[in-house]
Amino acid sequence: MAEQELDRSASATPYKLSEARKRGQLAKSPEVISALVFAAAVVFLQVHGWDKVREQFQLDRLLLVSLRQGDQHGWALWVLTRDALAQTGMLVLPLLLAIMLTAVAANLLQTGALLSPYPIKPDWNRLSPVTGFKRVFSMRTLFDTMRTLLKLSLLGYVVYGALASLLPQFHQIAGMPSQGFVRLLLDDLSAVGLKLALAMLVIAALDHVYTLREFSRKMRMSQRELKDEHKHREGDPRIRARIRELRRELLKRSRMLSQTRKADVLITNPTHLAIALRYEHGTMVAPVMLGKGRGMLADAMRRIAALHRIPVVENRSLARALYAEAATDSAVPEQHYAAVARVMVWVLAMREASRRASPSEGAVR
Repeated sequence: MAEQELDRSASATPYKLSEARKRGQLAKSPEVISALVFAAAVVFLQVHGWDKVREQFQLDRLLLVSLRQGDQHGWALWVLTRDALAQTGMLVLPLLLAIMLTAVAANLLQTGALLSPYPIKPDWNRLSPVTGFKRVFSMRTLFDTMRTLLKLSLLGYVVYGALASLLPQFHQIAGMPSQGFVRLLLDDLSAVGLKLALAMLVIAALDHVYTLREFSRKMRMSQRELKDEHKHREGDPRIRARIRELRRELLKRSRMLSQTRKADVLITNPTHLAIALRYEHGTMVAPVMLGKGRGMLADAMRRIAALHRIPVVENRSLARALYAEAATDSAVPEQHYAAVARVMVWVLAMREASRRASPSEGAVR
């Protein structure tokens, strides 16, 4: 059984993936989010960086002029500080919005729209020191550490190469004006950032592929899990068989009650059993049992017989024998022909007497 549990060779079923998604368990790579956010910030810096810096310089100049010419105390200083912070916030707001929208889009691209409360539910196992030590001193943690060091080494090499390519420009900085120096600095930072963003995107793509494969491996199922899932979704075979049996029994009872309306006589026990018989002279070799019932079903058959004016004959021995030996929709056994014939003769005689009495009653009326 243990070997069967460890042998997770079957791919995850759609049901298990759906349940994992409800719990917030998805294949999501944080490297993709970091790389896209960093790339968005670098692109924004390259496109709007110089304009934003120039606007900030102009704002700083106005602040210095206002502080020199105006009152530096009291309410005026507070208003000036508030306006300066508001203007600076408006300059930074487009960058923050770009970063936020990029982060949201990166999550949606990987997982789609999902809102699950399971990840924020308290998990007391995380507070266990034993679990914490196992998590820290594990092969998974060692692997993640080595992967992080490799990523940092690669990014460091890219940054070193980008800065090395900018070394010939450093001797020009001394003769540049302040605006030219800032403009060159922004261009150099953008160039280094683009190379770093490209490297991060490559790392993110590899990490995304690895995350998908790791998630697929984690979601693999054993044969025992497949059987348990089938039982959970479809139900236990024994329970389903019992449900089918109850359905057949219910259908059989319903059919018996509907067949009772066509009966010529109802033989009872008198309360526990009920046998519905029908006989058509000239077309049937022997009377046919349309239905039989016990307990509540017998009581329902008696009510239907009373409703449709079907004769009810009490014959305990015959009712027990027919209930035990005769099958529904089949002729009564030969050994009971004589007893059933006496009942049917009596029923036919009563029916004939009723027919003869009807015209005379109509005439009297």
